Amino acid sequence: MRAAFFLLVLANLVFFTWAQGYWGGQDAGREPQRLKDQLHPEKMNVAPPPPQGCRRVEGLTAKDAEKLQLALQNVGLATSLQNAEEGPSFWVNIPALANKAAVDKKVAELKALGVTDFQAMQGESGSFVISLGLFRSEGSANEFLLAVNKKGVKSARVETRRAPPPTRIEVRGAADVLAARLPDLLAGLAGASAVACP
Repeated sequence: MRAAFFLLVLANLVFFTWAQGYWGGQDAGREPQRLKDQLHPEKMNVAPPPPQGCRRVEGLTAKDAEKLQLALQNVGLATSLQNAEEGPSFWVNIPALANKAAVDKKVAELKALGVTDFQAMQGESGSFVISLGLFRSEGSANEFLLAVNKKGVKSARVETRRAPPPTRIEVRGAADVLAARLPDLLAGLAGASAVACP
């Protein structure tokens, strides 16, 4: 009985070592054997992730930014809205000219005084304005006003303008998708331009 027990244990040990491949005859299920069983292991490769890109679209109105953001998301690009911080501008102008005849008269006066760089515009109320220049700083606007005053233009003034801040969108995604789709989406948006993200 004892001999049969030891014989059974010995048989199990022999089978275990053979099944584990210690005698070199059985490799099924092990990594080298799996590689050999593949049809073309030399053709296997890991695809690299596509290169990513980032562009910042500037000069958008709030309405255009909303439309563009939706279109970009529909083509699988990630977007984030940012409002650009922009201070006021200072406009040197001759305001409240009642009609075209008054504008023509003022234009003739300006030319006679040697002022040639200006633009006549009609406002929303129907009255006319002659724009002499738009400046980023109040100091520059006042210097310009003083210069035209010295030429004899007395009706000009400096007006502070606070335009709504332009909106910009940061767009991230696959570089090839950005390059292919972004120019088409910007084509219909006046004033919009794309630059590299800082």
